[in-house]
Amino acid sequence: MKKSRRLSFGRGIGVRIFILSWLVSILTLAIFVVALIPEQKRDLQDALSSKARGISSSLQEVTAGAAISEDYSSVVDHCVQVLAGDDAIDYLVISKNDGTSVVVERNRWRADKLGEFWHPSEHQTFAGIRMVPMFGRRVFHFAQPFDYSGIQWGWIHVGLSLSSYDLSVNRVYHRTGLIAVFCGVLSLLVSVVYARRQVRPIRSLQAVVGQIAKGELSARAPLGSRDEIESLASSFNTMADSLLQRNQILESVRLAAQEFLTNTDPREVIPRVLERLGNAAHASVACLVEMKLGPPVAVGSMRYQWLARGIADGKSLEAWQQCVWESNILTAHLETLSRGEAVTITNLEEVTKASDLLVSPKSIILIPIHAGNEWFGFLSFGDVAGKRTWSEAELDAFRATAGMLGASITRQRAQDELVDAKATLEIRVTERTAELQDQVHAKERALAELAEAQKRLIDMSRLSGMAEVATGVLHNVGNVLNSVNVSASLVATKIGEFRLDHLAAAIDMLEQHRTDAGTFLREDPKGQRLIPYLSNLGHVLRQDCQTALSELHHLQNHIGHIKTIVATQQNYAKVSGLIEELRLADLAEGALRIVEPGLERHQIRVERDFQDLPPLAADKHKILQILLNLLRNAKEAIRQSQRQPGLIRISIRRHNHDRVRIEVQDSGTGLAAENLTRIFAHGYTTKANGHGFGLHSGALAAQQMSGSLWAESQGLGHGAAFILELPLLSAHERTLA
Repeated sequence: MKKSRRLSFGRGIGVRIFILSWLVSILTLAIFVVALIPEQKRDLQDALSSKARGISSSLQEVTAGAAISEDYSSVVDHCVQVLAGDDAIDYLVISKNDGTSVVVERNRWRADKLGEFWHPSEHQTFAGIRMVPMFGRRVFHFAQPFDYSGIQWGWIHVGLSLSSYDLSVNRVYHRTGLIAVFCGVLSLLVSVVYARRQVRPIRSLQAVVGQIAKGELSARAPLGSRDEIESLASSFNTMADSLLQRNQILESVRLAAQEFLTNTDPREVIPRVLERLGNAAHASVACLVEMKLGPPVAVGSMRYQWLARGIADGKSLEAWQQCVWESNILTAHLETLSRGEAVTITNLEEVTKASDLLVSPKSIILIPIHAGNEWFGFLSFGDVAGKRTWSEAELDAFRATAGMLGASITRQRAQDELVDAKATLEIRVTERTAELQDQVHAKERALAELAEAQKRLIDMSRLSGMAEVATGVLHNVGNVLNSVNVSASLVATKIGEFRLDHLAAAIDMLEQHRTDAGTFLREDPKGQRLIPYLSNLGHVLRQDCQTALSELHHLQNHIGHIKTIVATQQNYAKVSGLIEELRLADLAEGALRIVEPGLERHQIRVERDFQDLPPLAADKHKILQILLNLLRNAKEAIRQSQRQPGLIRISIRRHNHDRVRIEVQDSGTGLAAENLTRIFAHGYTTKANGHGFGLHSGALAAQQMSGSLWAESQGLGHGAAFILELPLLSAHERTLA
């Protein structure tokens, strides 16, 4: 506690009062010293000036005679006598306006021509301390002009020593310093005493505040200083009384909460709660009233009551309560109470007169009690001392108690309902369990049906895709077969046009003349024509054979084309899920070959923009299915727009350093802004014969490959672009990932 006091005085208001009072004293003393010392110095200089003026006056009489006779010996003698008679005189100088001067010092004199300093242009007396250059020392220099018969003849200069002056100034400084120190110490002691006297009641109040802070709410500040601090202490004591009462009220609320929580039956707790709360609030009466709201009027019945000592008995209080009901004062506030608002009533004079009681409440406060959503009744607290303003702390405590009481009543009702509900609990549990089981079975059936529907939709989508792919393959094969048929017909025609019968006739002719073949060929006219005929026939047969071989080569190429188409489809029809290295350009070309018949049929031109990229490891089947779906959608969009010729632009470009984008852009109908994301939803389609699964499954497949699929369009009539973005990873990098 001593340490606290020392700290409060050293850093609090006490030291501020001490410093302020001492500074005022020091400031006053400093002002006095600053004003006194210059005044003392001025007095000393005035004494020197008076002395110098007397010496100058004595010299003027002697100098007047010398000015007439031009004989300065008498002036010099007189100056020597003056210097010899007073040790304080340093020099005497008599100077004419033309500069001719007589300089008399203590040990010598001389006549000299002096400068402007000794005969200034301003014709007025001067006196002051200055450094005289001719003598090289600091003196009190007095200069007075000398006029003779109205003529400005010259100047008389008197130099006085400053030894006695400096000694007197030092004495002034010394005495003033001693007085200042003495006054400073005295003001310091007075300031300390004054500060302590001023801080003493504040310290007492601080000590009481410390006790209050530690929980000693009964501590009170002493009174008697008869100043503002006494008013502050009185206000603090009033506040401490309020805190003590608030603490008692809060303690009663805490005990009430504890009892309501530990006791299951609120009827056992209510009397003790009313007693504690009434004593803490210094009330005279407290009661609990239960309301019965029903036609024709609301009826209230007192369930519990508490009376302070010295108050009328219970029967008298019941009579007073009856008078309150009959006066309709309380019934006018029933609506306010039912809304949960507290009511204070002070106009009870007519009730007091009607009840004929010597002691009756002059002021009551009513706190409504709500059990759940129902208005149960209210708590009533009264004071017989007079009209009273209930504090916010009391009102909060009453409300908290009413809330706890309502919660306890609600809990009691819930416990009663729980006991009643236990009898039928098993039946309700069984019924509810059966309902939940039915709901679970229904949910399982619905999930199974949904899974089956999704499976059928996937199968239908797959079959639809396979059918469309098969249609394209068959169309390609059919186109090649047309060429095969043409080539086969040409080969058959050429073979049929071979002149083998003429060759056979020539051979028969040679067989007939086997024995005389030479004679026949040389002499017989038919034989002579046979050799040229065979030559021409061989040339014709050779041409026909080359034509047939060329057509057979075309036929072989067409058959190889059919084989390539079938092999491509078989290659892309393998089981998906296999990660393999592939080149996107080759895969895109394969997809274009599959849909090429449909593109040619609708006169759709294809532009390719393939960047040279390294192979990437991915699921070939999933990428192919996405590309085929995008190409088919692009073809359908162009067909619906009826623009000729149509254009599909497919590009493969690297994005950043580890991604690749495949963009399929068409000149078709385009997409509205609200459909750019909806088209990827399951079951949503913009085509009359669409199933709404292609783009959804494509987006899912792209996500499974750590990629993404989205659409871009400038709006209806401006075409659309679908971008598939995939990670550009090799097989080794994908294995490490």
